[in-house]
Amino acid sequence: MRFRFRHVMAIVAMCLLSTTGSQVHAAAGVRELPGTPEMRSAAGTDYALHTVPIGGLTVSLIDVHSGAGDWTRPDPAKLPALPSASSPSKDAVQWFYGGVAGWMAVPQGWRVQYATIGVDANAHYTFAAPEGASSGWVSYTVIPACEECLLQEAEGLLPGAGEQLGSRHDVPPILLGQTNPVMSWQSRPDDCTALFRYRTGGLTVHAAVLSSVPVAALATGKGALALAEAYVALPGAKSALADFMVNQFSQTFAACRSPDGWKD
Repeated sequence: MRFRFRHVMAIVAMCLLSTTGSQVHAAAGVRELPGTPEMRSAAGTDYALHTVPIGGLTVSLIDVHSGAGDWTRPDPAKLPALPSASSPSKDAVQWFYGGVAGWMAVPQGWRVQYATIGVDANAHYTFAAPEGASSGWVSYTVIPACEECLLQEAEGLLPGAGEQLGSRHDVPPILLGQTNPVMSWQSRPDDCTALFRYRTGGLTVHAAVLSSVPVAALATGKGALALAEAYVALPGAKSALADFMVNQFSQTFAACRSPDGWKD
């Protein structure tokens, strides 16, 4: 049975609400890029923070009440080493660690706004400036298994994602670069990496969308496709900090080099 477009959007909306909180398409053939995030989690109910010393720093671990109904709690004794890259200025960032996503660099003084791990282990973390997300926000997402979710997230950004998603639902695909807002800069150094920037809400967003193997691997069965993405929205004057945050996340999730997917 063929799906009508509105039915596809209903499926996509449910997937996104349970995993990443991204926006659905504003119009057929256009990928809507994330704007100021509104979804919120409740401290103590949906997530809990506790600090530990590591590498001479005090870092924050995020426990998450997951979609499976239990708590995902990082083990302080089993944390990987902190990323070695230096931030643009001393004490520019603080470090958070969350299940599935791992280490996340966040500007000093910012707070968790949203933290969730779904039943498919899809993880999404949003952080906002003290004044609110309209002054700055960052989101980190890792989708390790849900094919429908990762195709939706990669559509219009990574080669083949729009075509695969469109063929599954008999709808026109969103092709590469067809986005709202329009990207001000973009680069695809390989089939697994999309780096781009755009403006929204008076902020410049620096973004990276990364896949463990090319999207085409879904059709061949030669790799386990997983997706990781970072969106960092800061004032234009802080572009060096935004680049640092995106780069450190990109180093954690090596694009095109993980045929077995990324392991937590």
